[in-house]
Amino acid sequence: MKKGLIIITEKIINLKKYLLLFLLFLSLDQFSKIIIRKIFSNNIKNSYNIIGNFFRITHTQNPGAVFGISLGSGILNQILFILISIIAICILIYLFQKNSHTLVNFGFMLILSGAVGNLIDRIAFGTVTDFLDFDFPDFIIERWYIFNIADSCIVIGVIVIIIYYTFIEKSAKVGKVSARRDNEI
Repeated sequence: MKKGLIIITEKIINLKKYLLLFLLFLSLDQFSKIIIRKIFSNNIKNSYNIIGNFFRITHTQNPGAVFGISLGSGILNQILFILISIIAICILIYLFQKNSHTLVNFGFMLILSGAVGNLIDRIAFGTVTDFLDFDFPDFIIERWYIFNIADSCIVIGVIVIIIYYTFIEKSAKVGKVSARRDNEI
């Protein structure tokens, strides 16, 4: 009975770590958006150069999704993206609970914090506040799409999960197969 209690206690401690990280990234996202909306609320100018033309803070309200994807008119767009976000958040929570690897759960937590951050904007304002504006010289497009911290969390989380399943889990499986072959010989 004591062993089961230790396992449950460890799971709660790990869950608290992820919850703190979730709240940290969600807070960074929301705080940055509040500041941007405040700075640009009565400002005629909607962009400030930070590092020349390479990096600017440009305030925009995005009614669509990533890369400006739209699913219809204003209110339809808002309702559809809120529903899609809620479904995605439920799926992410389920996947987080089913997974036991720290790196993958960190990736899910990043994606979840970004999804919740953008969902808060959609519910509160009907749009998502974007402000990070980068230009990559000689790139395929003229300027990169303007994004926010929540978007960054989502992209980094996806990259972390891809790296895990592409390299780490794959090499662990190869190592197990090799160990089994060595034991059979």
